[in-house]
Amino acid sequence: MKSILLVLSASRFSEKAIDFAVREAKNQTARLVALYVLETDHAKELFDTFTDIGFIGDRPSAGVSEAIMREYRQRGYETLGKVQIKAMEAGVDFEPLMEQGDMTSMILDTVRTHEVEMVVLVRQRKTPLARYFTRSVVDEVAERVDCKVEVFEGE
Repeated sequence: MKSILLVLSASRFSEKAIDFAVREAKNQTARLVALYVLETDHAKELFDTFTDIGFIGDRPSAGVSEAIMREYRQRGYETLGKVQIKAMEAGVDFEPLMEQGDMTSMILDTVRTHEVEMVVLVRQRKTPLARYFTRSVVDEVAERVDCKVEVFEGE
């Protein structure tokens, strides 16, 4: 069965992207695969910020790390639950996935294993300077997949 892949994370969320993905899955009689990625890089950035402002010391404890990842995981369950409700209301076949690791790798692996015909991505909010110096996950995925890619701005 063909699939539409919706990619979300703690730093990438868009209600418009969710609504679009559900609508497209219904219109194309496709399965909606919602991938919520627990970004390890995002957690590291948070640690760095807390360290820079003096909120935590140079070496955060394992407990702090676990608490942040638990919070991300809980947020992921809640987000996937919201998507599932919308999919059920629309009569769309739904498959939730939660993976931890590199965003780009998780997306590419899911595209390969789920017969994905369209990827719905949310662009992370960044300053213009940060966009100039860093490569976007959205751009990298768009270059490396053979299916249609729809991009929404993060909220």
